Amino acid sequence: MIARAGREKRQFRALVHLFAYRFFDTDLFSLRGEISSLLGQTAALLMALSVVLVVMMVPKYVHAAQHMTPAQIRIAAWMDQEFLISTTMAVIAVFTLLLWDALFPDRRDCLILGAMPVRARTLFAAKIAALSGALALAVVAVNAFIGLVYPFLILPDRAGMLTVARTVAAYWVVMFLAGAFVFLLLAAVQGIAIHVLSHAAFLRWSGILQCAAFFAVLTLYFLMPPLSTPGALAAPGNRLWYLLLPPYWFLGLLQTMIGSANPALHALARRALMGFGAIALTALVVYALAYTRQMRRTVEQAGIVPASRRGPARGWSALGARLLSKRPRERAILAFIGQTLARSRQHRLVLAIYVGIGLAWVCSQLAWLLHGDQRGFDMAFEREKTQLGMPLVMLFFVIVGLRVSFTIPVEVRANWLFRITDPCRSAAYLSAARKTLLAVGLAPVLAISAITADIIWGWRMAAAHCLFLALTGLLLIELTLARFHKVPFTCAWLPGQGNLKLMFGVYTGLILFLSDAIPRIEAVALPSASGYALLTGATALAWLVVAQRGRIVRTRVTELHFEEQLPPAVASLGLLPRDG
Repeated sequence: MIARAGREKRQFRALVHLFAYRFFDTDLFSLRGEISSLLGQTAALLMALSVVLVVMMVPKYVHAAQHMTPAQIRIAAWMDQEFLISTTMAVIAVFTLLLWDALFPDRRDCLILGAMPVRARTLFAAKIAALSGALALAVVAVNAFIGLVYPFLILPDRAGMLTVARTVAAYWVVMFLAGAFVFLLLAAVQGIAIHVLSHAAFLRWSGILQCAAFFAVLTLYFLMPPLSTPGALAAPGNRLWYLLLPPYWFLGLLQTMIGSANPALHALARRALMGFGAIALTALVVYALAYTRQMRRTVEQAGIVPASRRGPARGWSALGARLLSKRPRERAILAFIGQTLARSRQHRLVLAIYVGIGLAWVCSQLAWLLHGDQRGFDMAFEREKTQLGMPLVMLFFVIVGLRVSFTIPVEVRANWLFRITDPCRSAAYLSAARKTLLAVGLAPVLAISAITADIIWGWRMAAAHCLFLALTGLLLIELTLARFHKVPFTCAWLPGQGNLKLMFGVYTGLILFLSDAIPRIEAVALPSASGYALLTGATALAWLVVAQRGRIVRTRVTELHFEEQLPPAVASLGLLPRDG
């Protein structure tokens, strides 16, 4: 018995390390053996967010201490506390959705671990431990600095050690409970889907649930009504919001734990504890039952959702290919791209991440227009500039998301079909990729913008704005395809080769430029015919120059690329004699 217990402990530790590694060893976040590098960059980004929160809040409370009483500061702090709780819950939700496929065993786990002399309970306990550790690390990273500073900002004067300890402990307990609540909720949703749906239906709907949850989390985070005030808490019309929105439950729990005597906050605290208990119990039962069931049936799982000969993915992709092209080779590539985007869970997730971030930015701008502090602004101009910038940001994320998804292969070993089918002619493949970006990226954003702009400004200004938006979209498409010499979804890919810190800075700069500088210029140019002509003319000229340069570069490409190569370990510096 002692030997068996020791063997199970060793197996448990080894499996915990394996599952923790597998959370990041995916096609989207390949480590290439460098787990410490990726984890370090990810933790650094989350901790940078915590530093930004400290920089935002410390001056605010220092200024408030000079003009407000301690009681007024504690009440004014409700909004900041709700913001910190909501931010932690949103980060944990996104983190969980990125690990959606790792919550339950995959095909590799079942084929390898299922044949080994390892008990199912050991596998289950190791999976739970790995998930709990990942969750705890994420919560700690997000609150690494603000969690050490913020509790001291809300302490009353001459607070004793017991009060300090209670406030700090209350902050961290609430953050861990709020993060665990979101994690358990999403795990329960996936477990219920496994029980309710057949295996084929689960493969078809799991990715849709993942994308829908991603959009819901970001939309709710940015558009949640600001009700963190005593007046809003006492208003009868807000009871439904407090009943439906968990961040306010945990706000009540935090206030109760630090000593608030407000009975309405006590009711929210009870709701938080009851909701957490109900979700934890449901998730534990559903997860345990679904884990065993998934172990039995996931051997048949495939990365591509099964589809019938007359399925909707095949029908829509074939119809779109016929409408967009009359050339057989180009039509075949368009149908291939359409079916991949419709059926591949991995590619849908990549696109959903980019679209979700763009939607989150748009929602944040809407929230600022609806609820933000707008004193000191020319609101007519700021509102017009914000409305002009939202479709530009959304267009950027949709086009970039599609372009990034093109580089991720569906099945590398199946690209032999493209290798033997006239691989030296890249015009048809590049034209199909460009038309996909036009049809899936530019056209929907342009249509929605035309409708909303017509409602807000009238058809004349809507037409002018849509023309500029279309030219900007064409310029973005040419820029994203400038170095693209591949067949979409067929080239071997080396994930993890991008510099997260560099790309984060580049994306941030581009977003700020598209959301502020360009809309500001457009808002100034639209009322003037000469200014608008200069703006559209410059944009059209830039598009033509980039497109022509792209054609020149593509004429020098002798063949399509199907393999990504690592940089050579040794650089010759051109000193070696040429062969022959």
